[in-house]
Amino acid sequence: MPKTVGRSARDHKKWVKKMKRIVIIDDHPMIRGALASALRSDSELEIAGESGDGEEGLRMVLASSPDLVVLDLDLPSLDGLSMIRRIRAQDGKMRILVLSAKPDHVMSPHTQQAGANGYVNKVRDLSEMLTAVRSVLHGFDCFPANALHTSKSSGLDSLSPREMEVLQYLARGVSNKDIASRLFLSDKTVSTYKTRLFEKLGLSSLAALIEFATLHKLID
Repeated sequence: MPKTVGRSARDHKKWVKKMKRIVIIDDHPMIRGALASALRSDSELEIAGESGDGEEGLRMVLASSPDLVVLDLDLPSLDGLSMIRRIRAQDGKMRILVLSAKPDHVMSPHTQQAGANGYVNKVRDLSEMLTAVRSVLHGFDCFPANALHTSKSSGLDSLSPREMEVLQYLARGVSNKDIASRLFLSDKTVSTYKTRLFEKLGLSSLAALIEFATLHKLID
């Protein structure tokens, strides 16, 4: 009987190792589903997990150690900037691509400083998102060309990534105590950040801060 020609166990193991594992974290099911479906059509890519929640997504990432994390910035429980920081504290090599609807020139520099490898706006075509995924997986950083042109008149260019995190939490109505818990800070430190934000942005109240964040599309 002729011997069946096929992939050996060793060859199969090598083939499996070539697969790039991706975790997608986005609280919009349609966007998450469309991206996952498109990525699955590539035989070299594997969806290792999906989540619509920041805390759950972080646990998934740290447990599975994927090659790439694609994440949104506005997430329940834990926002994207906070997630990037926590991932980087555990893994300096994992590739991270941010997929967001926030203004490129405002948020892209902050994600880069926090440790992301790329930033793609959700208004882009799916084909552009897939190109960014492959570029980041191959070791390239992928940020929009206007990332360095943050508007100075608004005062946003003066904020650190941590201050931007606190700003977005405050603008979404999260209490100082909850912010402190999510960012592993003391209540006093969060109050200090809040004071700095008011000073740097020329604001005098939380209501004004929320209006400012809404105007600059920092929150959905």
